[in-house]
Order: sequence, then structure tokens, then C-alpha cells
Amino acid sequence: MLAPKKRDHLLARRQLYLNYGALSLATKLNLAGHDTVLVHGEHRSPTEILETLRAADKFPSKYPLMLSIPSYYALPWAREFCKLAKSAYPDSKIVVGGRWVVGPDPEWFQTMVPEADQVVLGLGEPIIESLLTSDASVHQRSIAPTPSYTLDHLLVEGHAAYQPSIEASRGCGMGCQFCEERDIPLERLRPPEAIARSMALVQEQYGGSEIHPYMQASLFAPNRSWADRLAEETAKQGRLGINWRTETRVDTLRPGAVASLASAGLKVVDLGLETASPTQILAMNKSKRPDQYLKSASELLSSCRDNGVMVKVNVLLYAGETEQTLAETRAWLDNHAESIRGVSVGPVIAYGPPRTAGILLDEWAEHGARPVDPRSAFESGITTMHLSRDFDAASAERISLELSRRYMDADAYFDLKGFSYYPRGYTRAQFDQDTHSSDPVTLPFEIAPRTAA
Repeated sequence: MLAPKKRDHLLARRQLYLNYGALSLATKLNLAGHDTVLVHGEHRSPTEILETLRAADKFPSKYPLMLSIPSYYALPWAREFCKLAKSAYPDSKIVVGGRWVVGPDPEWFQTMVPEADQVVLGLGEPIIESLLTSDASVHQRSIAPTPSYTLDHLLVEGHAAYQPSIEASRGCGMGCQFCEERDIPLERLRPPEAIARSMALVQEQYGGSEIHPYMQASLFAPNRSWADRLAEETAKQGRLGINWRTETRVDTLRPGAVASLASAGLKVVDLGLETASPTQILAMNKSKRPDQYLKSASELLSSCRDNGVMVKVNVLLYAGETEQTLAETRAWLDNHAESIRGVSVGPVIAYGPPRTAGILLDEWAEHGARPVDPRSAFESGITTMHLSRDFDAASAERISLELSRRYMDADAYFDLKGFSYYPRGYTRAQFDQDTHSSDPVTLPFEIAPRTAA
């Protein structure tokens, strides 16, 4: 990306996000015998990345240059990169995927990136080899189950800096109004035996050094039996030293499974609470029973605390947010603060071109929200919102930072970010130096002396 997704400061620019979807495609090509490399743009310029490919003799090539755009925030970078590539080598073929960006409206996307020779609307595994020789301009939406193979992180340029990923399942289908996967059915989790083997293989890829894999699953929902089996399998393979992270909803991960998951290495959970206001729970379609939803959240937080699992709670300021609904969420978080390591807060944003964003914008208008710029959906695919009469876009951003700082200091922020997103080997001393070099107004944590060990 040209700039970080939320707030642009030095700490945000340090973060590395492994594109595990692109790595799945690279791994499949490599297993089929093709010489493959995956290069992340990070916050490097498109010119620098193009020069990196040329210096490594990877571009130009008789094979297509395949570009993954995982977010609308990456679209400006991708547009500039494709222009540069075509300008330098007009005969090069560029294939572009990234189902969240390409799929909703391929005609709109092609006006945004006209240099793309081919666009892929869905998941790429079923057709990835055919893309090496195909001439079709648009490849229709396809689906693919969770791959059975282990991602080959050695294919990633500079892989040692990235924390690895292990894909556990795909899909969600829970129907939350703001979520891209609301209608994609949830798959079964891969068998615990397969997960444990992948952990062992990935650690071998990293030369046996310490790793903190992210268990990738849009909805991580293991039952007690699955969790018990994972603990058994990781113990058999001696993998109790591997600590890992995942994300889930407050009402799908059962508290009774947490002890076994912690024994199997679970150390951090990104928990999608989103709100503790009954009004907003209903508005988001998170649950038809807000009381039960919040009870489940309380029980899960307690279980994580008791089993030494750090919890980062995700909070979403939603359309129609008021002082009262915010106060309800704040009070609930206050009551559970001892079980929370950190909080990530942000206002809701409509992603997508007019064809898809318009559906959300119409619904949010019924709650009193309106776009900051009605042209944004067409121009960028990112529509920021005035949430209500109580919170315009500026005040929603201010409240987001205030709420994050209320529950998160520098220690907690480093623990959470350092576990998964900062380069492996990034030290607390480097973090402190980068914090000192950043504008404190932009930071989502309270700057305070480190706590005693």
C-alpha cells in the first residue's frame, strides 16, 4: 500500500501482513513444478518492487505477472504498479486477482486498472495453472475448499521477516451486515492431525526457530473434541513450544474448548465483539438475542484469562451510533477490562463500488448514517461515514482512538503487534524508538512507562 490502512505513523509502517491467499496459489504452482516467487509490496514503492523483480530476472517473463489485490486500500498502489509494468514492457501479460476487490464489479474494476489483461473473480486454486497460458479476459467466480497442503513460506521473498500462516478453514456465513463473508458458507476445520503436521512443517521451513503462526479461519469455531485432539496431536509432535493466534466471534468459540487450545499453543485471540450495545448488536445482525450474545462474550473472556490467552477485542462504531450506545459498549468493556489485553476500534466503512456499497449505504441511511463523500464508492471503493447526529466522521475517529487508549498501553500494544505483525526479531527497544519518533496524537495506545516484569 502507498500508506497504512488506518493511521499513518512509523509503527504502522513496520507491520508486515503475509498474503496467505497469494501464498496458497504460489505453493500450488510450485508443487506443480513451476519456478515461483511471492513478493509483497508492503510500503515500498511500485518502482522499487518492479526493479526488484527485474534484478531477480523474474520480469519480464514468458509467463504472466500475477498481482493479488487483497484490499481496496491497496488499489492505488496496484494501479501505479500496473502502469509502470506496461510502460516498461508493453507485451507483458498481467493477471489480477483479489476476490474482495475484483469480484464485486469486474467492469468497474477494469476501468480502475485498465492495464490488467485478465481478471479473476473468485478463488484461484482451481484455475491457477491454466492462467499461465489462458487468453480469457475475465475468469468467472470459482470456489475452492481449504487446501490440504501446507503453505510454503520459502517462496516468499524475505520470508524470515514474516510470521507464518496455517489455513484452518474458509467461509463464515454468519450474516453480519458489514462483513464480506456473510454469505459464504463455513467449512469444517481441517483435522487436528493435519493442523499439527502443518505446524511441524512450517517450523522446519523456518529452520526450527521460534514462530508464531496465525491460524487462518474467518470463523474459528472448534468444538471441545476438536480442541482436545489438537492438544494431543501437538503434544505428540513436540509442538507445545509453538504459540499461535487466531480470530473468532464471541459466540462461536466455546469456553470449554479454550483450555485444550491453550495447551496446543493458542496464545492470542482476536475477538470480534464489535459492540456491547443491544441496539447495535441487532442493527449489525450479530445476534437476535443480545443478552445471550453478551453472556457468551463474558464467559469466553473469563476462560481466556484463566488459561493465559491474550484477547484483543475488536470494536466497530456502527451506523446509528449514539452517545448512549457507545456508553453501553464502554461500560461493558470497563467491566471486563481485566480480561482484555487490548482493543482495536474503528468506525464502519463501506467497501466496494456502487453496485455493492450502495446496498449497505441504503441500509445505513435508515439508521441515520450518510457517506462523507457520495462519490467515494466509484472513485476508490472506500466510503467513510458520518455515523449519526451524535458522531460525524471526525468525532468517530477521535472516539475510536480514545476508546483504544482507554484499554491499551504501550506494553499491551507491543505484545499484540509484536506477536504477529512486526518483523520477526523486531525488539522492544526498536519499538520504543519508533514510538518516540511517531506523533502521539495518531497512536492508538496510551504511552506510559513499561510495567514491571
